[in-house]
Amino acid sequence: MGQVSPSKYVLKDIVQFRVANDILTGVIELADFPRSSRINYRSYDIFVEERGCSFKHVPESDVLKKI
Repeated sequence: MGQVSPSKYVLKDIVQFRVANDILTGVIELADFPRSSRINYRSYDIFVEERGCSFKHVPESDVLKKI
């Protein structure tokens, strides 16, 4: 498996992220790291209080910024 850059975000960071055509704000609950050679990016589970749910496996590239 190739090198993966360090995580840009950590647990409990408040972030803005993109889901389809929406920009949401939430708290990072879980940071995933690649477990196979087919997946070479980090992803996060992000809880959005307004919606009362978590968005699973959000790619790091879809996280826009830390608030």
